[in-house]
Amino acid sequence: MWDRVSFKAVGKVNFKANYWPCIAVSLLLALLIGNAFTLNIGSYSSDFSNLIHACRTYGIHTGEDLSYVIQCAFNLLLPAVASGTLLSLAISLLVANPFEVGASRFFLESTSFHPARFSRVSLGFTGNFGNVVLTQFLRNLFIFLWSLLFLIPGIVRSYGYFAVPYILSENPSMPYKQALDLSRSMTMGYKGDIFITDLSFLGWHFLSALTFGILGVFYVSPYICATNAEIYRFLRAKAIEQGIASPEELPGMGSL
Repeated sequence: MWDRVSFKAVGKVNFKANYWPCIAVSLLLALLIGNAFTLNIGSYSSDFSNLIHACRTYGIHTGEDLSYVIQCAFNLLLPAVASGTLLSLAISLLVANPFEVGASRFFLESTSFHPARFSRVSLGFTGNFGNVVLTQFLRNLFIFLWSLLFLIPGIVRSYGYFAVPYILSENPSMPYKQALDLSRSMTMGYKGDIFITDLSFLGWHFLSALTFGILGVFYVSPYICATNAEIYRFLRAKAIEQGIASPEELPGMGSL
């Protein structure tokens, strides 16, 4: 039976039992996921500043001046957009996505009676790296494509793929189609519950904002990661119990 309060309570206990490593993993995950956005903003703002400086220096008095400035904008900003996007994509594909799988493994192994080793975050890079990269990429691509149909389908699909990094953390060699389909089957009937669990952290996010993110780093983010690990434990147990997945497909924390 779904028990959001229990998931959060156990997650909190597990997180506190392995406090500093949990903070480090959740912080690195947040930094890697947000790095692409930061890189793009940094590139754009630098070149945009050059454009503003040129406008202030020469002024805009005629139509020809305006055309010149527009041309400058394209010349300055388009290369930055292209280079920033490619670099962001590379970081996301080759670093952030595999790290998410390793972080999922870390939080699954991090319990109050058996703290996880920080080195477990490397699993996404050492356990069939190519398949992990491909599966995570397709997961994000499908979420993006569904989001193009309107926001809600994208959100629904993102919750449908909630279990993908956890599945890969148990079985990094599972073919991408099987991992995506299994996640959708595991979350069938539970996507709304996961969404409501996410909403239950809104108050914590607000408090984190009041502390300029400090509370988020040292409490909220690892608390959420640990809670999500408990949610996956529940989904995994249900999947095996109902025959959706086999112990061979999801070998558990004794694997690797």
